[in-house]
This record gives sequence, C-alpha cells and structure tokens, in this order.
Amino acid sequence: MKNKYSILTIIAAIIICLVVIYLHLLSHNSTKDIFLVQTKKVIIDIKKEFLKDTIDNVFLEIDSLREAKYESYKRNTEVRKRRIEEELYLSEDEFVQFYIDRFDQDINSNLWTAFLWNKSTNSVLYDPSGLYTDSIDSTLDSLKYILSSYIVIEKGNIEGVFGVSKAYIDGTVKAEIEDNIRRRRFSNDSYIWVKEVINYEGGKDYAISRIYPKQPDIEGTYISTDSEDGRGNKPYLEELEGVKEKGELFVNYYLSDPDSSQISEKIAYARLYKDYDWIIAMGVDLADIDNYAGDINEDILSLTSESVIRLLSYILLVLLCGFMLIYSTDRRRLSNSTKSLEKEMNMDVLTNASSRRYGIQLLSSYYKLFNQTKESAAIMMFDIDDFKYINDRFGHNVGDLVLKETVSTIKGFIRSYDQIIRWGGDEFICIFPGLNKEHAIGYGNKLLERISLLEIPVMDSKINVTVSLGISFFTAEDRDYNDVLKRVDEALYKSKKNGKNSVTMLE
Repeated sequence: MKNKYSILTIIAAIIICLVVIYLHLLSHNSTKDIFLVQTKKVIIDIKKEFLKDTIDNVFLEIDSLREAKYESYKRNTEVRKRRIEEELYLSEDEFVQFYIDRFDQDINSNLWTAFLWNKSTNSVLYDPSGLYTDSIDSTLDSLKYILSSYIVIEKGNIEGVFGVSKAYIDGTVKAEIEDNIRRRRFSNDSYIWVKEVINYEGGKDYAISRIYPKQPDIEGTYISTDSEDGRGNKPYLEELEGVKEKGELFVNYYLSDPDSSQISEKIAYARLYKDYDWIIAMGVDLADIDNYAGDINEDILSLTSESVIRLLSYILLVLLCGFMLIYSTDRRRLSNSTKSLEKEMNMDVLTNASSRRYGIQLLSSYYKLFNQTKESAAIMMFDIDDFKYINDRFGHNVGDLVLKETVSTIKGFIRSYDQIIRWGGDEFICIFPGLNKEHAIGYGNKLLERISLLEIPVMDSKINVTVSLGISFFTAEDRDYNDVLKRVDEALYKSKKNGKNSVTMLE
C-alpha cells in the first residue's frame, strides 16, 4: 500500500511537473513572440532613421553646395565688374568693342550671360545668347530673373548687363551632386537613387531615372506610375502622391529575384527636392530582419531549455513559486532588453549626446508642455566654426575628437536636467528649461567663453574650438517644434554672418 501511494505520489509529481513545464513553455512562447515582434519593430525603426538621416544629409549637401557656388560666382562677377570699369576711359565705340571682346574671347564662354545696348537709340549692340524679346525693358526684366548676380555697366549712352545665370550654377551643382551620389558606398548593397519629375500628374513617362548607381544603363530612361512591383503594387504612384502631399514618405515595395522565384521586401525613404524636381530616395532590404529574429529565437530556445532543467531540480519544493518566479524573470528580462535597445537608440554613439530621434521626442514634449503652461524652455542650436576645415586638414579622427570634447565641455557646464542633442554632423540642439529670455544671451555668451577655452592637442599644435549659437523660444503662433527650429537655425546663420563665435536670439 505504501509503495502504491509512493508510485501515485511520483506519478502525481511527474504529472504536476509536466503540467508546470507545459505552462512554463507556453508562457515562454508568448514572451518570445512579444519580444520578436518588438525586436522587429525596433530594427525597422532604426533602418527608417538611417534612411531618413542619409537623405536629409544629401539635402544639406545640395543646399550648402548651392550656397557656396552662388557666393563664389558672385565674387567672380564682382572681379569682372571692376576689370571692365577700369576701361571706362575708352570712347564709346572702343568700349563697345572691348566689352564684346571680353566675353567673346573668354576661355569659358558658356559661363557668362551678357547683353549690351545703346540707350539713346534703344539698339541692341551685343546679345550672343539671343535674350532680346519685345523691348529693352522686358529683356532687362527677364535678365533680373535669369542671373544670379545682376551687374550693370554704363559708359555714356552705352549700357551693359552681365552675370552668371542661375541655370548654369544649378547645372554645375547637379553635376557634382550626381557624381558624389554615384561614388557613395553603403553596407548591405544599399544605394541612393534620383528621379527627375517631368509631370506631377503621373502617368506614362512622368519622370526620368536621373541617377541609378546600381544600374547605370537605365539612367536617362523614362518611368511610368503604372509600373508594378513583384506583388502587383504601384510603388512609383504611391511615391509620387506621397511627395506631392507631404514632400516625403516611406514606401514598401517588392522585387522579384530574376535568378529565383523569391520576392524580397524592401523599404525606401523618398523626399522631394522641389527646386530641381528631384525625388531623392534610398532603400534597404528587410530580409535580414527575419535572419536576425531567427538567431534571437534560437537563443531564447536555449535559455528555455536551461530554465526547464532548473525548474525540474526545484519543482517539488517550490512548484508554484518557481513557476511565478520564472515567469516574472522572463518578463523582467524582456523589459530590460527593450530598455537597453531604447537606450542605445536614444544615445549618439560618438559624442554621448542624445540622438536626433530622442531629440525629436524631447522637442515634441516641451512643445506640448508650452501649450499647457505657456512657459517655454530656451531652445539653442549651435555648430562648430570651421568644422569642415578641421576635418579636411587634420582628418575625421581629429574631427570626431573635436565633437566629443565639445559635447563633454558643454555637459560639464550645463545643468543636469538640460539636454544636448546631436542633430546632424557638427550641428547640435540644446534645451534649457527655466532659462528666460532676459538671461538667454548672457548664458549663451558664458557658454561661448567656456568652449573657447577648449584646446584639442594635434601632434605639435593645438586646435582652439569656437561655436556659433542661435537661440529662440516657443511662441503662440508655432504649429509644432519645427517652427522654433527654423528660428534658431536662422539665428545661427546670423551668428555665422556676424563673424562666428557669437550668439544671436530671435523671438
């Protein structure tokens, strides 16, 4: 009888163990599914952030290059103006011939757009580009729109206009940007491509494939919004409608592998550069997410097996408590892993400043708080003066050191609850809760003084670091945080124009 009860006890214990193990495995599977879903979401968010940051950097590159080109050609135009003015002592006939020879014999004749006429007779004396329309006045009006710098030269009854056309400058910018994009290399076989929109209504031949590094043979070919991907969707149509409505979008599309029957899913970020009618986009493959998730799944299964062995060792003593403890441990492990991933996403790896993604969340939160309390934190934007020169002369390793030391210096100066965010490249945003307008400029100047003391040792010399600051506050007219960013960006630009190492506040 005793043996019978012992056997029944053992059988009951075995059954209880099996039930508990089954429940434990069931809870583990549920936890695993939640973890895998969250992991995939985080990976996709990281990929989206990478795509958007890369395309945003291309936009910044275009704008910076255009600004530099316009300024360079403006200086060239002023130099030519002074040279022509040196010949104003000539007679009118001699001056006309000099003016014509000056442009006809130029090494780069396509660079200049010039026009010359006689004011007393209203007769055209020089018009190599065929600019004359119905009258001198209408021609001059059109030139003011065409030329980047409108220079007027007068000699008695003779008047001339010349300059470099905006179309010529933008042509050189496009050529440089196209070359830069084709040379770029990314991991996972990613690349940037550009389409030039011809017809915003869509349809056949609505755009030209302008830059396509992976398949250069299709550059210059026309594209239709009726084109379908591997699953019958129309990604070109979706992309065109998205950039027309919002200027940018993320779009999923499917490509068929010509060597197999498999269809791969990709995600792309596209943004419209309206001045050039360019849709600039970049995409990445999502197939590696499943591979990564498979590795995580194997790790979770391995952990599950170990947990089952431990559970069997202690099941008779702490059966119910053990189950709850393991379940609780798994949930805590999931929470910690998620927090760890979030922390990595919220921190800029190089400088230890907050990431742009986290910065956007902070700005949105402070904007909402402003709408509730009407009290605005001070929003500051700064970048490092002559940072490109530092990179070009000393290399990117020194440039990275300058970024890290600058952020470290600022962190040592500001309060523990102030925020510093790496917005992109050498551009940063700071948030100062409780700093009012009356003290903002003074605080900014103190920050400039602290940074100006920073010296970066490079070989046998030292680099003195300075920054330019722009400050603003939320206003009742702001629709979201982007409005205050526009003001601080404008204020930063004014600080640059004022000689750098200065602070400007716009309200």
